[in-house]
Amino acid sequence: MTPAGPRVAVVGGGITGVAAARALVGHGCAVHLIEADDRPGGCIRTSPFGGLPAVDEGPDAFLLRAPGAIGLARAVGLADHLVHPESVGAAVWHRRLRPIPDGIVLGVPSSLGAVARSGLLSPAGMLRAGLDLVRPSTPVDHDSIGTWVRARFGREVHDRLVDALVGSIYGADTDAFSLAAVPQLASLAAGGRSALLTAHRTASATQPEPGQGRPAVFATPATGMATLVDRTLAGLGDAPEGSFSLSTGSAVSRIEPDGSRWRVDDDVVDAVLLATPARVAAGLLTTAAPEAAAGLATIGAAGVVMVTLAVPGAEWPDAAHGRSGYLVPKSVQRTVTAVSFGSQKWAHWAPVDGSVILRVSLGRDGLDVMGLDDDAIIAAVTDEVGHHLGVDLRPSRWRITRWPASFAQYRPHHHRLVAGIDAALPPGIALAGASYRGIGIPACVTDAERAAGVLVARLGRSPDGTMDGS
Repeated sequence: MTPAGPRVAVVGGGITGVAAARALVGHGCAVHLIEADDRPGGCIRTSPFGGLPAVDEGPDAFLLRAPGAIGLARAVGLADHLVHPESVGAAVWHRRLRPIPDGIVLGVPSSLGAVARSGLLSPAGMLRAGLDLVRPSTPVDHDSIGTWVRARFGREVHDRLVDALVGSIYGADTDAFSLAAVPQLASLAAGGRSALLTAHRTASATQPEPGQGRPAVFATPATGMATLVDRTLAGLGDAPEGSFSLSTGSAVSRIEPDGSRWRVDDDVVDAVLLATPARVAAGLLTTAAPEAAAGLATIGAAGVVMVTLAVPGAEWPDAAHGRSGYLVPKSVQRTVTAVSFGSQKWAHWAPVDGSVILRVSLGRDGLDVMGLDDDAIIAAVTDEVGHHLGVDLRPSRWRITRWPASFAQYRPHHHRLVAGIDAALPPGIALAGASYRGIGIPACVTDAERAAGVLVARLGRSPDGTMDGS
């Protein structure tokens, strides 16, 4: 029996599409989730590696301070199956591994003493960073992270801390990335004349009370991030008959108006939620919403390659013990941008043979590695990471995962662009996902639920799933 509720097509079966489908079904809609790949999950993928049953090929955790992902995990019964990273610190490679200073806020220092102790900055760089305390307020109308950070702290803080960290998270060149799109940095820029003092207040506010340990920042299912997708889909499979269907290996080719409804290829629905990257949405909306499509086409994306390695424990250098990994500043990058020491970061990733599991990230915006073949990638990884660690790196096993155009790039004034795109959408179409209001699993889940709410309101559904006025 088909539910009386409106029919909604959700295009894109990554975490955004899966979360959107769940929200829409919860409002009484009949949802058809359509994924072009042969599996749902998008950039969330977990598979066996190095004798371990579940090692993530994409994101390996989600932030706990943002409610989206932890809320979904709890709702699908994963709250008691989450694990947290080990209490080990990360580093930045600058001639050698140097600890990331305590108390930084996305790379922005909160203490000059902590930066000095890390050894990351030269004496001239330290002096320049200290000028933040006396410099006048910095305008932010340019909306560039790099421009703002260099104005406050100089080149070295930007290169070795902020760009290294934010660039790794977003696959970005922070000179061409929106300050307003990174809320923690935007808050520092707006918080007072001195960014260092504002960062100090921010860091101090998050310090635990005496006698209390630091609260966990990240979490992941012990069986891998794909479990979050699988559990959510399993719950949808238990929905009333006719409420949910899933098609994989099925790329949508066109979306067109059909009277007051929408034709998605050969299916007619009441509304469409596009949970695809912006470039895909642009191609689908050229007829239905040409102005929105033109805006979507300008949102770029960077590709990255993730290489997972197993390194014999006997060859692991002492300098790398007790760390979760390291970042490589743009000024000294070749192809590798960051390295995670996975089995030191996650206790459940420790192989029984004593090997160390590494996840090595290559490429970012402005550093294209997608054209490299497997041999070139492995040669680059062993050469560069071996140089960073001061060893002859000889992995016993490796796995290469390519993520083309997987990191949306928020250019300066990105929020204005997205607002214009939203305003140009017809009432029965909504957009959600990492191309728009934040990357990361929590942001994608939150945006999925927001977009589902927009469609529900336009379709005249009340929060309990009934039609308004019924």
